[in-house]
Amino acid sequence: MPLFIALPGWRRFDAPFHLLALVPLVAGVTLLLWCVREFYVAGKGTLAPWDPPRHLVVTGPYRISRNPMYIAVMLVLIGWAIGFASWTLVVYLLIVKAAFLLRVPFGEEPWLARTHHEAWKRYVARTPRWLFRSRRALVLSGVGVFVFVLFAGLVYEAYADAADARAFPPPGKLVDVGHRRLHLLCIGRGEPLVLFEASGWGNATSASRARERISSRTRVCSYDRMGAGWSDPGPGVASFPDLARDLAVLQDREKLPSPMIIVASSIGGMTAEVFARQYPERVAGLVFVDAASSEMLPAVAKWLGPATVGGCLASTAAHFGVIRLLDPFGLHAEASDDARRSAALAYGARRWDTLCAMARGTWHDPQFLAKVPPLRPDLPLVVLSASSDEDLFPGSGWWGGGVRAERVASHQRLAKRSTAGSWKMVPKSTHLIASSQPDAVSDAVLMMLEQGEH
Repeated sequence: MPLFIALPGWRRFDAPFHLLALVPLVAGVTLLLWCVREFYVAGKGTLAPWDPPRHLVVTGPYRISRNPMYIAVMLVLIGWAIGFASWTLVVYLLIVKAAFLLRVPFGEEPWLARTHHEAWKRYVARTPRWLFRSRRALVLSGVGVFVFVLFAGLVYEAYADAADARAFPPPGKLVDVGHRRLHLLCIGRGEPLVLFEASGWGNATSASRARERISSRTRVCSYDRMGAGWSDPGPGVASFPDLARDLAVLQDREKLPSPMIIVASSIGGMTAEVFARQYPERVAGLVFVDAASSEMLPAVAKWLGPATVGGCLASTAAHFGVIRLLDPFGLHAEASDDARRSAALAYGARRWDTLCAMARGTWHDPQFLAKVPPLRPDLPLVVLSASSDEDLFPGSGWWGGGVRAERVASHQRLAKRSTAGSWKMVPKSTHLIASSQPDAVSDAVLMMLEQGEH
């Protein structure tokens, strides 16, 4: 029954199974088999209603609980729920637990009292119904379970991260930028170079269709920021000037030609803007793809506190495998290699550590931006806005609409910073325009390339 609940339809039997679930599953199955053995050896009976134990079983696990078999069943159900990340199974688990809580005191125990008389009274006097005879025992057991779960989560995350590294090696090259390496992926030939700055959840392989189309005209590179994709983790606080400096070092180390066109998505827009303001001679043009900019900072200032707390809590949870289990992007439901690779890159602890570091660093950005020159007034600049808030952030459906107006307004203000700036709303697009409408992105870049030739 639990498997049919967790896997509706035979098509789901290829769904991934979380290895952390083996902890309660193995414990539950072992305890269940032990109870069956005690029923047969000590009780001279079986689990079958027509052949119950003829003697009261008080040995083995029945020394510490009057109902270890039910505890075993609960552990198995917890294992299935974790293994298949099934909330339906959690509900089933609660129903089964309620049934046990009613069956034991109102059904089984009265029958045992009538059947075994004094032996039952002596057994009840020294053995708790479930596990805990006192509140102190409950607290100590809870602390022990909590510590064990944390340790199991650490082991699970370390194992999953190592398995992901073996299954999905970097498709590009790792470039030393000073005690750290950034992952760089380049395709095509020609100049000027087009460099893709990924979104907060993207990586060097994102926007593949747009990159491939542009690569037929010129060289296209993409890279992973510190801690993202295949790049090494960075410091605990990372401002956008730090990220722009990383990009400058990467360009120098790999001798990437200047000036280049930067295509920035989502939060990557902040790195692109800071880079263009700090190194104007290195930038031939900017294409912002529903991207953030300094125009948005005043509007999001009130969210910096909650964002920092939430991002850093998520970072801590990721180290214990919680993000992998929650699957906030629903990637585990897909069986493709691309989905598995996306899950490996999105759910690893390093990615969430970097998001926490960026949230911490954002507090320093307004002061820095006030000191650096603005964007070149004649810089070729294309700003694309998404027509919907889908893919903005997990769970953003209920609040994304509240920031849409300000986000679009900030895009329009950004486009007006340059005499060569333009703004466009992309129809039928999600926040990740390069995925939902890749031709809109490649068209904008190719048009900028053509204009640069004249």
